[in-house]
Amino acid sequence: RLRANLQRLQHALPSVNICFAMKANGNLAVLKLLGQQGAGADIVSGGELMRALKAGIPAAKIVFSGVGKTSAELDAALTAQIHQFNVESLEELEQIAARAQACGQRAPIALRVNPDVAADTHHKIATGSKGDKFGIDTELLPRALEIINSASQLELVGLAIH
Repeated sequence: RLRANLQRLQHALPSVNICFAMKANGNLAVLKLLGQQGAGADIVSGGELMRALKAGIPAAKIVFSGVGKTSAELDAALTAQIHQFNVESLEELEQIAARAQACGQRAPIALRVNPDVAADTHHKIATGSKGDKFGIDTELLPRALEIINSASQLELVGLAIH
């Protein structure tokens, strides 16, 4: 079933890097199967990075999402040369720039923008309303672009919106 669902997505979106969210299932056999079929991985920790690589998923197909990335996790992902970092805040953007400079690596980034759209859901899992802990508020985008433009090791490759 996993193979069939992935193949349908790949057929519908042939030029898209389809990444499996490892927080849904970190089983190595599942990851290996999906990786062999061409899927990438959406990770939220250094442990998930190691697990994805161990399963044979190429670093070039790994996206690092989530809040609270540590310097050690960023360094490992930069050294592995992952596909992109989904950036959740201005502070994280500055941290990635500093770690990329220290590692002598380029950091491909996507800004996770908070669209300020309220969902009728439990407040502890809301992700898109103003003030939620996820994403950069739209009024902070000019400052984010200033940071990116002043840091040669950062490369803006996309936007991420939930």
